Amino acid sequence: MPSAGLAWQTLSDPGALALVDADSGRAAALARPHPTDLPMVQIVDIERLAWGWLAPASRPQSERHLHEQVAADPLNTMRGLCWLMAMWVVAVHLRTGRQPTVLVAELRVPGIWQGPETPASAAVWAELADRIRLGVLAALTSDGDADARFGEALRHPVGIAPILLGYALRMLTDLHRQMLDHGIDPREMAGTLALYTVDPQDRATACFRPLT
Repeated sequence: MPSAGLAWQTLSDPGALALVDADSGRAAALARPHPTDLPMVQIVDIERLAWGWLAPASRPQSERHLHEQVAADPLNTMRGLCWLMAMWVVAVHLRTGRQPTVLVAELRVPGIWQGPETPASAAVWAELADRIRLGVLAALTSDGDADARFGEALRHPVGIAPILLGYALRMLTDLHRQMLDHGIDPREMAGTLALYTVDPQDRATACFRPLT
């Protein structure tokens, strides 16, 4: 039987929607971040550019725009990309039942050769990937301490943000492949959330909350 897929449902909270997997019965509330923390319009723009990056024909143009954004606003650009990845992780969790934190821990950078002959390089790659995983975890859990540490990871050493953008996009590719493998179509998830919700009033409201 083909997958029934994911469906959106309204909630009493005007800043959130329920994302429900009809196959598994699992559901989660997805809410906008507070606009002073991360504007939803910026997430939607990053989602558009991320989809452009995933398509070979539009990748060069989208990558150029993403690098322009990370040069102008490294913190919110990378926060937005990690928030998008956190949303996709929640969708994979709903389909598979695997815990979101475990899925984040398993995010990897595909396409980079690593072996015992290059332990120093492998350690650098692992450390950079850990920074991205920290950003995704901060978005997923709304953990202020993790978000602060992610901010530091974007600032030190100077000029690290564009490098981390490249790693994040590779990890996004791996996550996108996982979604397709599980029959999940993640197109315009952020756009849908933006269209049918309003900015929250309470900064303490988590963006991702289990409902089942």
